[in-house]
Parts: sequence; C-alpha cells; structure tokens
Amino acid sequence: MIKNFEIRNYRQFKNSKFDNFANVNLFAGDNDTGKTTILKFLYSITHQLKNIKNNNIRDCNIFQYINNLYDFNNFQFDTSNKPTDKLKNLYLYDGNTVHFNVSISNSKNETITSNDKINGYNYDYKPLFIPAKEILSIMNAVIYLKNQNIGSGFDDSYTDIIYEIFARKNIDERELLSVFNNRYDFYNGNIQIDKNTVNYYKNDGNIYNINIMSEGIKRLGIFEVLYSTGNLTKKSILFIDEPENSLDPKMLRELMRFLVDISKEGVQIFMASDDSSVLTQLSHIALKENYSINSYFFIKEYNYTKIDGPYDISKTCAELK
Repeated sequence: MIKNFEIRNYRQFKNSKFDNFANVNLFAGDNDTGKTTILKFLYSITHQLKNIKNNNIRDCNIFQYINNLYDFNNFQFDTSNKPTDKLKNLYLYDGNTVHFNVSISNSKNETITSNDKINGYNYDYKPLFIPAKEILSIMNAVIYLKNQNIGSGFDDSYTDIIYEIFARKNIDERELLSVFNNRYDFYNGNIQIDKNTVNYYKNDGNIYNINIMSEGIKRLGIFEVLYSTGNLTKKSILFIDEPENSLDPKMLRELMRFLVDISKEGVQIFMASDDSSVLTQLSHIALKENYSINSYFFIKEYNYTKIDGPYDISKTCAELK
C-alpha cells in the first residue's frame, strides 16, 4: 500500500506532499488541477514496482527505476535521463527527470522508500487503474488499435486493465473478497465474459450484449468483471478516475458504499473527482461509521496547484473548494 508521496517541480506541482494515505483517498478539485496526473503517477510507481520481481535487480531504487536512470546491462547509475515506457505510455513524461519521494509497504507491512535499494523487495499488491471512460464495450477495439500501432488516444490506463481482464489468473481463495459473497446487485443482474464477449445476464433470465446496455451498467460492471477474473482481491490497489461518470445518484451512492466495504478487507482506493456528490456520499459513510477516509483538495493558485489536506472526513465536514 502507498503511505506517503511527494513530488517537486513537475508540471503544475511545485512542491506537493500527500501524507498519511488511508485505505480510501479522494483527490478533489476543479478540472485541470492535476488530479488525474497524480492518480496516474501513483499507479505507474506501483505498476513498475510490481514488475520489478521479474527482473534481477539489486542496487536500483524506485526513483532510478521510474526515471530509467539505471543501466541494467552494466549494473550502474545512468544519467541519460530516459524515461520508462510506463511514464511515456501514460503521457506523464515531460522531458525531465521527475523528482519524487514515495513510501510503500507490502502485505507484511515491510516498507520501502524511493531512495532504498530494492534488493528483491517483494511488493505483492496489484495495481488496477479504472479510467474515466467505461471500457467493457470497447475492449476488443482498444486492443486491436494497440496491436496495430494505431494512435487512438487510449493510453496504458486503458490497455493495462484490459490485458489483466483477458489474462489467466491463479486465484488464492484466501485473498478473495467476502463482500462478493453477498453480491452487490447494482443493476438487477450480473455481467460475465463469454470468450471475448461481455454479456449482461438480467435477473429475469434475458441475456444482452454489453454494447446495448446503459453507460451506468457498463461503468459499474467493471468491478464484477475484475473480481470474476481474479484481479480484484484483498491485495489490490484501485485507482479510479471520475467514479461518478454516467452514474445516477442511487448508483453512485451504492458504488461509494461498495468501495468502502472492500477497503475494509484490505483494498486501498484512490479516486479523483471534481463532483461534490462523491465527497458528500463518502462523508455520509465516514461520519456514520467513524471510518477514516482522507480527502486532498487540489487548489489552483496562479500557475501552480496547491494540495490542501489530508482531511479525515470521518472527523471533519469537508467541502469541495
């Protein structure tokens, strides 16, 4: 899980700190304040750290790895300032070394920082980025464009999660989320992948292709699909961009309730939103249950974004600034 994060002199962030991340964290603020940028950057760090175990890395640290400042062939520090493909493919690279500090722990609560040598550190959480646009109805098209090297505007936040859905998983039953035993019935049915086709099985017995369903059903269905394919477990970190998209007030309320419930089983959640209703729904849950949820407000000041927070909304009534 991610504990703390700091980034300096990067895009609109001069020196921004995010302290004491909780199990549920909301990045709130107006458009063009950098909420999605930070969401994607945190995802890129955890995604790359997850992949490190596939490499024989000893002397490198997270900062060097993310900025590609380590020559893996000669096992030495490299100053060529070449970014990792992940930064480029998430449109995060701006031509310079990105200066950041991060503190991350695994399921055994073993912590590593961006300045520590990795030395085979076992990061066992699985990062999942859920983009602002729904993806269930466009998965095959996105992968086709990717494989044909056709520019489409879909960055790795789309292709990564699609590849995860289609990949085979060995599921450890000890890591399954019990909340799905009493399944949230968001849309009076369930969603399944039949070969490469996504279908909606309505409770009345009818079966529909996901393409003809409402945007809200497509948007919420991703969570059921991630669970059924072995991706959403107790060792997941969810990064969700604009969770309110295409959802009516009832669906949004149920989604916030669902996200809090899975966070209680170990899932860490980061959301970015400019909709005050997301903050309102989370505040109701946090205050009612005395459950810590952190909100970080992104406030534009001249050409920079200031981070105000964290505010534990289980203890204070926070408003979108």
